[in-house]
Amino acid sequence: MSTNSSEQKNKCNDASNKLVERLEECKNSGDSKGRAEVLFDMAHLRIAENNQEEALLLMIEAYSLAKEFGELSCLCPIGELLGQLLYVAGSREEGLNIVRESYAGFKEIGEDDKAANIENLLDAMDAHALANPLPVTGAE
Repeated sequence: MSTNSSEQKNKCNDASNKLVERLEECKNSGDSKGRAEVLFDMAHLRIAENNQEEALLLMIEAYSLAKEFGELSCLCPIGELLGQLLYVAGSREEGLNIVRESYAGFKEIGEDDKAANIENLLDAMDAHALANPLPVTGAE
């Protein structure tokens, strides 16, 4: 089992190193879209490594870059994942709003299958929020 685990870790490290190189290339060439896509891929790796905090930070940066150039085919998948990470991190309303924006964006560009998947995700997120309300903190 440890050999398998070690091999998996080596594969993740290799993939991570390649992504860091690509990120540097994108930064040097001024390729914002490429940077956003690489950050998205890096976030997926961090999620696979069970590091949601770092994944969230990477996704916030990717989303910010994608918002700058506004290409919905790039922005929507990034927003979908960012929204989920925010939701899980406790920023439920912000997460839901970003996922809703991704849903609308996929509808706008005619990606109906992806929009339908996000609609199901939103239903699940809404149901979870209703069944598991966040505790009310602080005095008004």
